[in-house]
Amino acid sequence: MGHEYKLSRLRMQEIAQGLSDEDSNRIVPACPEWTVKDLFSHVTGLAADLGGGKGPTGDTQVWVDALVSDRRERTLLSVVDEWNEVAPAFEAMIDSMPKRLWTLSYDTVVHEHDLRNAVGQPGQRDSSGVKMSAVLGLKLVKGDLATKSLPAFCAVIDGVEHIVGEGAPVLTLTASAFETLRLLGSRRTDSEMRQADFVGDLNGLWNGITHMSLPEVSLGE
Repeated sequence: MGHEYKLSRLRMQEIAQGLSDEDSNRIVPACPEWTVKDLFSHVTGLAADLGGGKGPTGDTQVWVDALVSDRRERTLLSVVDEWNEVAPAFEAMIDSMPKRLWTLSYDTVVHEHDLRNAVGQPGQRDSSGVKMSAVLGLKLVKGDLATKSLPAFCAVIDGVEHIVGEGAPVLTLTASAFETLRLLGSRRTDSEMRQADFVGDLNGLWNGITHMSLPEVSLGE
């Protein structure tokens, strides 16, 4: 799992090397409170703090926000250099505790494609990281279903069936790994969700498959 994190990191760093200052200040449509540089500050800060044995001691959102704000005056490439320095220890940590830290690999792959969308460089939609993360994202769905006492959900990802939750599924999504990742990762508008290949009780399971607020404007992917 740390290997997929590394591959995604290297792809993101390669993109960063070709970005201008103007590019680094672009808003990331999938994360509209962040610029491209802020997105890199987020993933770098997570690796630096968690890999260094630090973590939130209070409000997690305050800590996450500080990871970005603490790097706001730096250049994009200096943040990328920091990520390159701290990542190997962090990747080893992910490999040592995959059941606990899987969300960090998932998060990075998701943000790789947020970055690609922001700078107009789509690609790697069939990567092993996307395939892995589409399935990992179902863990979030499973947790939301349980928390909200909702029935089971089925995702047929590239022809392979995955069922999460209790009992017989009342809703099935059939999609590619990339589209599954974006649909269940709150990267599609309400309208796009409803146009996707869902069969069953979409309204009844809506709160179980929309982990965060949906974008109001399409990402155009």
